[in-house]
Amino acid sequence: MRILIALPTVHPELTAVNGIVDGTIPCSGTIGSIVRLASLLTSSGVDVSLSVASEVPHSDTIVCIQHKQVDATQYDHLIVHQSHWNNTSITFGNQALAKTVLWLQNQTSWNFIHSFLQKGGAKIVVPSMYHANIYRALKGWQDKIAVIYNSYCSVFSPVEAQTQRKLLFIGAITPTKGFTEVMQVWSYLVRQKVDLRLAIAGNIGIHRGSAAVVGPLGIAELNFETEKIQPWLNALSESYQPQFLGALPPIQLHEEIAQSWAVMVNPSWNSLETFCVAAVEAQACERTVFSVAAGGLKETVYAKVFGSLTSQRSIESLGDCILNGLSNIDAVEQNGRSAREYVSKRFNQQTICQDWLNLLTGKKVEQRLPNHWSSSRDFLCDLMRWSRAGEIVGRIR
Repeated sequence: MRILIALPTVHPELTAVNGIVDGTIPCSGTIGSIVRLASLLTSSGVDVSLSVASEVPHSDTIVCIQHKQVDATQYDHLIVHQSHWNNTSITFGNQALAKTVLWLQNQTSWNFIHSFLQKGGAKIVVPSMYHANIYRALKGWQDKIAVIYNSYCSVFSPVEAQTQRKLLFIGAITPTKGFTEVMQVWSYLVRQKVDLRLAIAGNIGIHRGSAAVVGPLGIAELNFETEKIQPWLNALSESYQPQFLGALPPIQLHEEIAQSWAVMVNPSWNSLETFCVAAVEAQACERTVFSVAAGGLKETVYAKVFGSLTSQRSIESLGDCILNGLSNIDAVEQNGRSAREYVSKRFNQQTICQDWLNLLTGKKVEQRLPNHWSSSRDFLCDLMRWSRAGEIVGRIR
C-alpha cells in the first residue's frame, strides 16, 4: 500500500523531518500531527511519501516530495490537509478524489464538506467528536466522516523537576487564538496580587513562517504587538512581567512544563479548538490544564479531579478557577497524575496509527461519532439530514 500524506499548501519551511518526530525542532500542532502520522505509518511498514510546499527537507526515514511533483496515480490513498480542497478541485487532480481522505484541523463550512463529498471525495477525518458534530446535518455524515485523534510528541512524559509557582501558556500569540484572553486573565490575577509567574511559549513564526511581519518583541505580528501586547506589558509592574520563551522544540518545552505548576491553553470562547496537542502534551507530563469548557478541549483535557475548565463565559471565571487551583494544590497535582493516565489511554500513538490503517482498508475506526443528542442543535441537525434539508443548505452555505 502506497500512501501520500500532504502538508498544507503553504507552511513554514521544514529543514529536517526527523527533528519534528524526535522533538528537536519546533512546529505547530498541525504540522507536528501530520509529520508524526507519516512516521507512524512508515514504522508500521506502509510505503509513505510526505508531500511538502517548501524545499524538500532532510529525512532519514520518510520519503519527501514537493506538492508540485506529486503524481497521484502512483498512490493507493492520499491523505491531504484541508487547504488542498477549494470547493471545486483538489491540488493533485480530481481524478484522485475517490482515493483521497481530506484531513480537517480547523472548522469549516457545510458547503466545503458537501462539495468535497459530492465531487467524489472518499472520506473526511476530523480530530474530535466535537468537530464531527458540526457537520451532522449533512448527508453522508455517518459514513463519510471519521474521528481520529491527533498524536502528540513522544518526548512528553513525567520527569523529576523543581516545580515553580509558574503558569505556562502554550499556544499561538495571535488575537484570534486566545492570546487576548490570556492578557485579560493575567491582568485579573495581577489585580488579585497572586503569588504566581506567567511564562509564554509560542511564536507567530511557527504558524506563518517568513510571511509574518513581526514586531520589535519578535513574538507576534507587528500590529498586534504594538497595539495590544506592548500597552499590556507597560501596564504591568516589573514583578508581574511575563516571560516570553519563544517557539520551543518539544525537548525544551518538556523541561518548561516540568518546572511549571500548571498549563493554560487557548481560553477563547470565540475561536474554539477542534483539538489541542499542547494540552495533551502538558497532561502527558502530569500537569493540569486550565482553559474553557468548550470545543475540542472538553475531549482533550481531563478535569475530573479538579475542575480546571470553566463553563462560564467570563475572564473572571477562569481567573477564579486558577486562584482556586492555587488554594488546592494537592487536588491540582492529583488531577495532573490522572490526566497522564487519561492521555496515555485515549491518545495512544499505536491506536491512532491503527485507526488510520483501519480507515484506509475499509474497517471501522475505534472512535464512534456521537449518536446521542447533547443539545437542541443536534436534534435539528439530524432532522435536517433525515429530511435532506441539510443537503440543500450545504449547497448554499
